[in-house]
Amino acid sequence: MGREQGPGDKKNRKKPTARTRDKSAKETLAKAERTSRRPVWTAVKVTLFGLGSLVILGLATGTGYISSMLKGLPHVNAATFQNNRAASTVYDVNGKVIGSFKGDGDRQPISSTKQVSPQLVNAFVAAEDKTFFTNMGINPLSMARAVVQDVLGHKIESGASTITQQTVKLAVFPQQERTIRRKVQEIALALKVNHELSKEEIMTDYMNWVYMGRLGTDQVYGVKRASEIIFHKDPKNLTLSEAAFLAAIPNNASYFSPYQFPKHTIARQHYILEQMLDDHMISQSAYNQAIKFDILKDVHKPASTGLPDHPYLMLDEIKPRVVQALVQAGLYDNATDAESALPTAGLQIHTTIDLNKQEDVENILENPSIFEGTAPSGTYSKTDLYEAGVTIIDNQTGGIVAIGGGRDYLKDSYDHADIARQPGSSIKPLLDYGPAIDRRLITAATPLYDAPTHFSLPTEDWDPQDDEGDFVGLMSARDALAQSRNVPAIDILEELTPQVGFSYLSKMGLGTTDTTLYGNPTITTDDTSNLSSAIGGLKYGATVTQMTSAYTTFANQGVWHQSYMIQEIDDQSGRTLYQAHPKTAQVFSPATAYIITDMLHDVLYSSEGTAQVVGAQFPGQYISGKTGTTDDRADGWFVGYTQKYTTGIWMGYNHHEAIPSSVYNLKFTVWSDIMRPILKETPATTPWKRPANVVTEAVSSISGQLPTDLSTAHGTIQTEPFIDGTQPTQYDSVNVVAKYVVIGGKEYLATTHTPPSEIRTGVFIKLPSVPDEEHKVPGGETYQTPYLLPSQPDPRGGQVLSGGSSTTTIPTVPAPSHIAGHVDGASVVLSWTSVPSAAQYAVYRATSVNGPYVQVGTTGSPSFTDSHLPTGASELYYEVYAQSSSAMSAASAPVAVTVSGSTPPPLTGSGQTGSNTTGTGKGTGGGNGANDTSGEAGNPPDSTAPPKANQWMPGVGEPFN
Repeated sequence: MGREQGPGDKKNRKKPTARTRDKSAKETLAKAERTSRRPVWTAVKVTLFGLGSLVILGLATGTGYISSMLKGLPHVNAATFQNNRAASTVYDVNGKVIGSFKGDGDRQPISSTKQVSPQLVNAFVAAEDKTFFTNMGINPLSMARAVVQDVLGHKIESGASTITQQTVKLAVFPQQERTIRRKVQEIALALKVNHELSKEEIMTDYMNWVYMGRLGTDQVYGVKRASEIIFHKDPKNLTLSEAAFLAAIPNNASYFSPYQFPKHTIARQHYILEQMLDDHMISQSAYNQAIKFDILKDVHKPASTGLPDHPYLMLDEIKPRVVQALVQAGLYDNATDAESALPTAGLQIHTTIDLNKQEDVENILENPSIFEGTAPSGTYSKTDLYEAGVTIIDNQTGGIVAIGGGRDYLKDSYDHADIARQPGSSIKPLLDYGPAIDRRLITAATPLYDAPTHFSLPTEDWDPQDDEGDFVGLMSARDALAQSRNVPAIDILEELTPQVGFSYLSKMGLGTTDTTLYGNPTITTDDTSNLSSAIGGLKYGATVTQMTSAYTTFANQGVWHQSYMIQEIDDQSGRTLYQAHPKTAQVFSPATAYIITDMLHDVLYSSEGTAQVVGAQFPGQYISGKTGTTDDRADGWFVGYTQKYTTGIWMGYNHHEAIPSSVYNLKFTVWSDIMRPILKETPATTPWKRPANVVTEAVSSISGQLPTDLSTAHGTIQTEPFIDGTQPTQYDSVNVVAKYVVIGGKEYLATTHTPPSEIRTGVFIKLPSVPDEEHKVPGGETYQTPYLLPSQPDPRGGQVLSGGSSTTTIPTVPAPSHIAGHVDGASVVLSWTSVPSAAQYAVYRATSVNGPYVQVGTTGSPSFTDSHLPTGASELYYEVYAQSSSAMSAASAPVAVTVSGSTPPPLTGSGQTGSNTTGTGKGTGGGNGANDTSGEAGNPPDSTAPPKANQWMPGVGEPFN
């Protein structure tokens, strides 16, 4: 289109002096017709001389070069401008026609300028070509100014085109290629057209061919149809204000769209009115009245008609991609020129779309029965649909197979596959887990601590929470991802650093320079330094197509293929104008991609997976995926993939209203309905190919280490895949057995000062070193808190007997044997065989063989004198314990001493083996109801034997034998 002329151009115009202010366009046209016409080739020679003098063809060395560019010059006559060329046709991957950009668009031609308001003619002249009525089809002075800009800028720029040149360009060169040859031919044809057609005919053709942009659902060409849509008027009845408003649009039909950017349109309308005033086309009073008139009150909304088949696909996906491709190929200067050429250029556009799958997606999204009861209840209940955006991509190529932009284009024309939304937890495998496994920071079995966590940030304190409202405690990376726990993901990114995580993300089309299809921002620089990004807390987010494309990396052995839809664009003769060359990047190692895929399989097929409802729909299939939810359930995501295809879906409301829990899982239904015919055609029944450097190892699910006989106390033993070299070599040190005591309802580690009758034995969780340990809240409560190994010893002092052993062997000393006792006056003297490892002995006394026994003293030698005998007792019973620095023996066999001459009852095994001492206290948590039944006295438990069937373990409720 013509260049906007500013006030500085006035000195290049000679103002008419004999005209009146209200001279009509008809008079002006009549005067132009009286202008004598030069022979066309004389005009060409004059033009070529001017071009040479202006260095338009600075490399030309003679007329031979010029003549070569004029070879094949199209023939033009009046009929040329009645041929509106051919429509550009769009084909799917199998050659089926998806649709076309109609050759005429929405066009109602006029037969002469008498069918439009004279003010409209003058407005176009003032705006686009002030010398139209007097020039020879070109404007050498404007061309000279443009040539200087071209030379300085080292490229060909527009800005010197007359209305005649623009008419030639629209009708004869619909592809508008930016080459010197095309420009020279355009100039030559403009001179020829100016010679053969009248100014009135040229203006008529221009008004029929001019592109007025997309007005509603239609691509509109020509002023008649545009006037009818915008003002509901025939163009001959336009007022001055309306005429200038209409003439403002073609300069850049997108930027000056009266519906999308009405302020831009009004600004250019004012400029045109100023030019008309300066050129004495209107009076000052007419100008003042037109400027003050509220034109937007006269602008009518376009009717919702004329939609093509597959409107989201054709209008919002294919068209902008084709426009970008044509500009990228250098065929057009800008998107406006490329878009205006589509209905007339006769292009053959070949896409990656599979029309059968595309129609399946559209039929599902357009099915009202699926979406019954999904209307929001808030402010926008009457306008918001519960919307969906869907993208299906071929993993091996990156080709987009189908797009679901929304449910009803007439009710909601937003392309929901191309709107940036916060991705929630669906970002975790891409940003957190994938990079951390690839960097060997974690494995699928690494223990993560889902517990209260606190960050003191520069601007605020942050205490991240899980969506479930509680904390699990220690859990494997696999389980944390399958359950979509937030805190473990944040811990991973804290250790990894956001910078490293986003360096991976940027290789998958999610960098800070990547935008939506329409150029809107997605990932920001701030996102790359925020820990909240770990759980999808991005400023803008990502589109469904971007997220789906990124997930294809896992399905494709760690290789990302840039997603694309336009494969090739050919002209009418079959000449290829554009060929797709999508980017490729090795983002993750094949081993990492395999392990993440294996972990994400649990999201669908584990009993605790967040998408198990999908797995239930496709049992026995190799499908992996990840869900995503944002705050207040404003966005719902699921991206699932097989070896062949990746399908991503977002569902929610345009105004971010909370998704009701009753319909939140509808995303799984829609995804399953879309994938059902695909999986019927290409079932995902073949296992994922495991790379050679991936090994498997049976590990404890809670510690990630090699299992012991205690590893099933708080978890399971499961087989995990590892990158060779990252598999564990140490045995489970998280599930431990320890002696403890309960005092005042709280558990403590038993010590050498703990009465043996109070000592209990249990299996506990001993927290290991975990990622982001420094930000864990001390004493933070989790589901596992009652099962954690006590951190404090018995407050009564002494040496801790067992700080937590990873096997069932607890350090012990033999029980004293051969105990003897006799009365010596008012005292009882005891003696026994010395125990070599004992540091001291504890002596307990009872008045009954069955107790209770109370401690009466300690001694460092194998003898003890009890000088404080109870009153009235005829028999006393004694037990002795041997103590080392870290352990206490079982009780000795009790010995009876008669203190009043009576004969005590016999004691079985006296002086040989000890009896079991049973505690009676009730504990809490890990010690609830536990009994100290440490095995036969003097005989340590068999360290190689598996736990007995009735072994007590926290959470199991059985005693440890």
